[in-house]
Amino acid sequence: MNAHSLLASAGINIGLALVILTLFSLLKKQPSNAVIYYARRLSKQDRISFRPLFTLHRFIPSVSWIRHALSVFDDEILQTCGLDALVVIRLFKFGIKFFVPCSIVGLLILLPINYTCKHGISWTELPSSMDSFTISNVGRGSDRLWVHFCCLYFISFYGLYLLYEEYKGLLGRRLQHLRTIRHRPDQFTVLVREIPYCSEHKARSCSVEHFFSKYHPYTYQSCQIVYDGKKVEELLRQASVMTKKIEHLKQRATSQNSGHLYVILGMIRGKVEKIEKYEERLQELCYKIRCLQGENMLKQKGLKFKHVNNTAGSFKIEQKEADSQVQPSLAEPKFFSLRKELPVAFVSFKSRWGATLAAQTRQHVHPLLWVTHVAPEPRDVLWDNLYIPYHYLAAHKIGVFVAVTVFTVFFAIPVTAVQGLVQFEKIKKWFPPARAVQLM
Repeated sequence: MNAHSLLASAGINIGLALVILTLFSLLKKQPSNAVIYYARRLSKQDRISFRPLFTLHRFIPSVSWIRHALSVFDDEILQTCGLDALVVIRLFKFGIKFFVPCSIVGLLILLPINYTCKHGISWTELPSSMDSFTISNVGRGSDRLWVHFCCLYFISFYGLYLLYEEYKGLLGRRLQHLRTIRHRPDQFTVLVREIPYCSEHKARSCSVEHFFSKYHPYTYQSCQIVYDGKKVEELLRQASVMTKKIEHLKQRATSQNSGHLYVILGMIRGKVEKIEKYEERLQELCYKIRCLQGENMLKQKGLKFKHVNNTAGSFKIEQKEADSQVQPSLAEPKFFSLRKELPVAFVSFKSRWGATLAAQTRQHVHPLLWVTHVAPEPRDVLWDNLYIPYHYLAAHKIGVFVAVTVFTVFFAIPVTAVQGLVQFEKIKKWFPPARAVQLM
């Protein structure tokens, strides 16, 4: 690499950084971008003040926010933005703490030693090649190599020390963060997969209840089976689309104020008929949604009565009472089909110790039955992934690994080819068969 290429690369990177900082400074001043830059403050219903619309200050980049950003303490970041944001900011601080001393050592110690090894000091003329500033300019057996070794040892031990201090500090922050959120539900919950089907009660929820009541009797509290909610989601999507259509037609009907009177009345009458038709369709969708939502409660009551009352007669009586409590029309065969239970459940425990013990121990002799994991936070649950059977997850991981490998290989081939063309002279010296490319 020559000096001109290095300066060009540095200029491009510095210019891009300045452009990005300028855009950030301008965009954060616009009220339309408040949901992006002030999402947490808006969620807490804090008031955000902006300058008036036609002011010069809103269209001139400012650097005052940099001083405020550098003066923020870790405790304030932890309270306002959370632990993840603190980790990212500490990562940037770690880079600054590590690379600033490395740059000082390289510029003040290594660079003069390398440059003055074979020549005298000549700063009037910058060489076209940067090899004079590297270790390749130091000859074999030179005592200056010990300076390189000492600087390398210093940088290595300094980096290890920073890593140790950073890990120690983040560990303390994490424990502090966990102490402040002692009653978070996911800390007491375990995600259980591959739940076997209970042939006696014809349900998986009762199998979870029996299993954990037997093997974790002192810490088990409750369970919630996961159901296949694709039908409800589809109905909710259709109801949302229908609601938007009705609102759109109502707005057009109220804003119609031009043309002849008879034409207007005819158009309004047609729109009213269409609105009525859409409202009937929306009522039908809402009825189906209520049916599907009520089936879970109906099924749970039936299972409860069946578990308590062993006789068939008492179960029928209680089942009829349960039917009458939900809705009389639920018994119609048109919409009555119980939702499908997935072999996945969230099991809650009375203590963190019980949840951790259940999540980190093997529950069954069969490795693909009663698989337990620590439950994610409610906002981090990917419901679509719960539909995937557990024994398919290994195949999915292999597929992702193969895709990443193929992408990396096909990305490395053109990069290697381009770098080979740039360094073709050195390649011919190190690898003589590459001269065939020049002949071609």
